[in-house]
Amino acid sequence: MKDVETGAITSQHGAVPAVQLKQDYLKVILAGKRKTALEMIMDAYRGGYSIPAIYTDVFQETLYEIGRLWESNRITVADEHMGTAITQYVMSNLYQHLEPSDTTRGKVVITGVQGELHQVGANMVADILESEGWDVMFLGTNVPPEGVIQAIRNNGANLFGISSTMFFNLPKVIHLVEAVRKEFGEQAPRIMLGGGAFRMLRQLPVELEGCQVALNLRDTLDLTRRIITPDPTASHRN
Repeated sequence: MKDVETGAITSQHGAVPAVQLKQDYLKVILAGKRKTALEMIMDAYRGGYSIPAIYTDVFQETLYEIGRLWESNRITVADEHMGTAITQYVMSNLYQHLEPSDTTRGKVVITGVQGELHQVGANMVADILESEGWDVMFLGTNVPPEGVIQAIRNNGANLFGISSTMFFNLPKVIHLVEAVRKEFGEQAPRIMLGGGAFRMLRQLPVELEGCQVALNLRDTLDLTRRIITPDPTASHRN
């Protein structure tokens, strides 16, 4: 496994610095060149970039930049959607090369709240945690609370991740957290929150006290490594 076991998410591998790769990738996806974008990322992977590094230093940073460009009216909504769609396409192809960890960390359910339409960030978290040795159940987004609760029960999850990009969905996050805590009581999984909505908050609402917040992929890795350590009695994957 490249870099994951040591916890190093490096910004430069091979011949192309991460900053240059991000800039080139941004130009390609805003030009709508899906095949070129895939070839560029696969070349970077074959050249030594780890998948976590690509997700953290290229995909995440590029999508942040696309958001800033849209907010400043330098690109259209169609451009923003196209860039996101191409990135999801590239991710789906890169996922086939995700190297399994030989460490079993736990079980996690990841979803977006009901009404949330953005899922690429949660998808990246799911892939990154899978590479870390988590048994991941990714539900996508816009999932009703009863479906989420059933998935947590079926999966036996000890970690539950909620993504919310839009600030106006925060009441739905609170509702989902309260529903999960009420359903499982003391057996409720640890709850991790992420997405653009939480980057806007200076302080968590009282209803979300006890939840952990991961503002980006690096935070997610740091947090999940810190709050839940590998189970030494768990069987390792081949």
